[in-house]
Amino acid sequence: MSTLGRRLLLALVPTGAAALVAWGWLSYQPAPSVAAPAPTPASRVSNENGLTIVTLDEATQKRSGITTETLSATKRQLEQTAYGSVLDLQPLIDLQTHYRAAAADEAGARAALDASSQEAERNRVLFQDHMNISQKALQAAQAAWSADQAKLQSAEANLEGVRASAQQQFGPPLAALIAGKDTVLAGLLDGEDMMLRIVLPIDGSTAAPVQITFESGARGRIAARLVSPSPQSDPVAEGPTFLYRAPASLPVGSKVIAFLPMGQQPAPGVVVPRPAVLWFGGQPWAYVQQGKDRFVRRLVDDQSPYDGGYFVDSGFEAGERVVTRGAQLLLSEEQRPPVTAVAACKDPECDD
Repeated sequence: MSTLGRRLLLALVPTGAAALVAWGWLSYQPAPSVAAPAPTPASRVSNENGLTIVTLDEATQKRSGITTETLSATKRQLEQTAYGSVLDLQPLIDLQTHYRAAAADEAGARAALDASSQEAERNRVLFQDHMNISQKALQAAQAAWSADQAKLQSAEANLEGVRASAQQQFGPPLAALIAGKDTVLAGLLDGEDMMLRIVLPIDGSTAAPVQITFESGARGRIAARLVSPSPQSDPVAEGPTFLYRAPASLPVGSKVIAFLPMGQQPAPGVVVPRPAVLWFGGQPWAYVQQGKDRFVRRLVDDQSPYDGGYFVDSGFEAGERVVTRGAQLLLSEEQRPPVTAVAACKDPECDD
C-alpha cells in the first residue's frame, strides 16, 4: 500500500468510529411518551327500557334547590269542558220596562171599557124605557164602548208583543220573569245574579246538567243552575246552547270555561301540583323521583284544573314524589349534549 493510501485509511478510521458511537446513542434513547386518553366523564342521563333517567346525587339536589311533594289519592267527578259567555241582560231589563208600560195601558183600557160598557148598557135600558134618552145619546154611548173595545185589543196586542219578544230572546222562564210571575229569577234583574249562555259539545254526548261549575278567576269555581234552553245560538261556537243562572261575579261579555259533570261515581286519581308542571314540546310534563337520586319525566295527560293543580286518573300514582321546584333544571340536564372524552380533556396534546 502506498503512503497516500495509508494516510487516507488513517483519516477515515476516526470518522467511522464517531459515526458508530452516535448511532448507538440514538438507538438507546427512550421513545417520547404519548399522553394517555382522558377517561370519559360519567353522564347524568341514561336510558332504561325506553325511559330517560336523570341521576343527581343528594348533594347536587340540595345545591340546586330541588324539592319534591308526595302525591295523595283523591276522587273527582268526571267532567267535560264546555264554553260560553256572560249575557248582557240590559235588553231583558228594557223589555221589563216596556212590559210594565204595556200592562198599565192594558189595565187602563180594560177599566175604560168596563165603564163605557156599563154606560152603553144603561143608555140602552133608558132608551127602551119609553125613550127616556135620545137615540143620539144611545149611539154615542155605544160608539164609546166600541172604541174602548178597540183600545183594549190594541193594548192587549202590545202587551203580548212584549211578552213574545222576551220569549223569543230569552225563553219562557225569563219571559215569565218580566211579567212578575217568577221570583226565583228576580236576582237577574236586580244585579245579584248573572246569566251564562253555555254551548254544549256538538256531538250530543252530554245532556244539559241541572247544575254545572265554571271558572270565575280569583273566586275559583262557582256553581250555576240550568234555566232553560237558549232560544238564540252562540255567535261564535256551534252546539246545543243553554242558559244558566249564577251569582254575579264576571263582567258582561266575559268568556267562561264550564265543567259539565259526567256519570254518577267520582273517579279516583291524584292531583299534580301546578308548580310541578312544566311545558316542553307543546305538552305538559312533570318529573317523578325514583329512589333518592333518579328522576323520570312523565306526560301530564289530563289538564283539568282541580284543587290548585291538575287532576289525572292515569300516569301517576298516589305516594309518588313529583318535583315542585327545579324541574326546569332537570329538563336542561336531560337535554344537555353528552360530554365526550375529547371535550373533557384540557391537555393540548388531546388535539393531536
